[in-house]
Amino acid sequence: MKFNRVTAFVTVATAAASFFYGGAANAMNLRSDLQSTFSQYVNQEGALLNDAGLQQLDAQSLFWNGVDPIDVFFVNEGAAFKSQLDYSINGDAPVTLFDNISSQNSVLPEGDGVLALGEGKRVGEFDGPTQIDFFLKADGYDNPDGYVYGADASANPDGLQHMVAFNYYDDVADEYWTIIGFEDLYGELGAKDAPNQNSDRDFNDVVFAVRGVQGETVVKTPEPSAMLAFVGLGLAGGLKQIRRKKTVA
Repeated sequence: MKFNRVTAFVTVATAAASFFYGGAANAMNLRSDLQSTFSQYVNQEGALLNDAGLQQLDAQSLFWNGVDPIDVFFVNEGAAFKSQLDYSINGDAPVTLFDNISSQNSVLPEGDGVLALGEGKRVGEFDGPTQIDFFLKADGYDNPDGYVYGADASANPDGLQHMVAFNYYDDVADEYWTIIGFEDLYGELGAKDAPNQNSDRDFNDVVFAVRGVQGETVVKTPEPSAMLAFVGLGLAGGLKQIRRKKTVA
């Protein structure tokens, strides 16, 4: 009788564990306060993704942090397309992670949307240095031949940037997140002649938050006007020093 109880306990525990981990891969949910915070960076359609206070990362430099599993959570979307999100590990063939990026509660809600805000999936853990790349198949759910955009602008069909990445530190769990935003329309801002699609270049058409990756920080070059102001201040300071020396002499 004792053996049966132990056996039953182990069986139930194993089944529960399998359900938990199996479910986690397909029905993970972003912590509600993080979902609320990340959503604040997503403006209405046509308005640039708000990166205020966030550190920009080189979207081509994302790699596994070697500690946490890579988890990807849907934050929001502002697109009429039902796009798809793919990922690639160390340059291997891309794998589709989300095949229908649409939601009934997004910036541009769709009545037949399938994703809940904050819904996530697990990519997993790896051995050794691991580069991860993300790709957006624009309108991929309805159009398998749609454009595919990644972090490498030179490899995109229009040669333009279509993906941005930002670093976010969560002090509650003491962990870093990467917020990724995509622009899903082909072409320069407002260009309408085919194959251009009158892009608004807002990078909020698909927004995801990723845990378990990190990347290189982008060092932003000051605007020319700021550089001129800096040079002007330097010259002014130099003139003051010269005048001061002449006065002393």
